[in-house]
Amino acid sequence: MKVNSWMITDVITIKPEAGIRTALMVMKKHSVRHLPVVENGVFIGLVTLGDLKQAILASMLEQLKVKDVMIQNPYTITPDATLEKAARIIYKKNIGCLPILDSGALVGIITVNDILRAFIEIMGVLKSGSRIDVALKHIPGSLDEVISIIESKGGFIISVGMTINGEKTIHHFRISGGDIPSTAQELTNLGYKGVKIIE
Repeated sequence: MKVNSWMITDVITIKPEAGIRTALMVMKKHSVRHLPVVENGVFIGLVTLGDLKQAILASMLEQLKVKDVMIQNPYTITPDATLEKAARIIYKKNIGCLPILDSGALVGIITVNDILRAFIEIMGVLKSGSRIDVALKHIPGSLDEVISIIESKGGFIISVGMTINGEKTIHHFRISGGDIPSTAQELTNLGYKGVKIIE
């Protein structure tokens, strides 16, 4: 999954000479917390609501400009990068967004909320259904067998995820329809461990 499938392309930007009060008003008006700073069509930095709150004093509000508080070399990413890469950068660097540049030009922005939205849609979290957690056997064909059992009980697999905790790996099957209790029981009967139903 590429960043360009989830990024915001209608990006609200601001000029470096804009005042801090103006930046705050733009953020409030558009309900955003990040403003890419653009000068003559060129991306030159990023200003965040957190930066503004930390940098300003009431007595200095009229004197400071966006260029005085912006991040001059923020982390960025390209539109063809994977969503996973964007998520890793945002998580490891503890930042709220990534401006997206194509050959140096600002083409979009992706935020923590955008990544969360992508995760929710990909995993089908908001779709009605149930989840079965199961530890697969350490033999070839184990995943195919679990999928076959789910489908034989009338279930439709919305998504599959997994959690790795040390040497223990749990697969999470989000399922729509079917006989969930019977599915779980058959998996248990076949020797699968950690079988759990999450409604």
